[in-house]
Amino acid sequence: RIRRRQPQQQPAAAAASSACPLGHTASKAPAPAQQPDEPPLSGNRAVSTIPSANGEPFLYPSEKQFFGSAVAKGHEVQPHDMSMVVAIHNAVNERTWQEILLYERLHAEECATPRLIRFIGRPGEQSPKARLLGLLGRTTPFDRHDWHVDRCGKQVRYLVDFYDGKPSKEHPVSIHIDARPEMSFSGIRDRLCLWLQGSRLS
Repeated sequence: RIRRRQPQQQPAAAAASSACPLGHTASKAPAPAQQPDEPPLSGNRAVSTIPSANGEPFLYPSEKQFFGSAVAKGHEVQPHDMSMVVAIHNAVNERTWQEILLYERLHAEECATPRLIRFIGRPGEQSPKARLLGLLGRTTPFDRHDWHVDRCGKQVRYLVDFYDGKPSKEHPVSIHIDARPEMSFSGIRDRLCLWLQGSRLS
């Protein structure tokens, strides 16, 4: 897992299709040189299902871009791990967006196509919920993000806490994602509505 040291913000309005929703940009700087016996890093970029502010889908960073960005930030990473790291990174993004869409579907009549405006990484800053659960003895998240969504002209902020899950033989890497709207009147209402829907289904 790679953690950010400082909060980063990535506007989606400018050149959105070349940006990753988690704040990675397509760096033009050359990637660090690899050892001769290391397999070459892929330059292919996967297309996400997450629409940006201009409607174009975000592009995830390639293995080469991810490696170069991580090394530039001082992280200790190995080239041979990049395939798995990028796959986990992309899967976490997609799952986070699906969790957000659970709430956005409550507003499908007013906005059928919500879009991601920007992402803000806030490592080291606990959300009120995470802080409260920590005081109660629960595990604290290893990272926090804020996702800002455009609901057809209305901006909505989602708080996202990431926790270490319980690994298994089938899933050696497990991450629990807790995404929910901020503690506003409409956010509390949406949380309650989704909770009631889940209660009726259980």
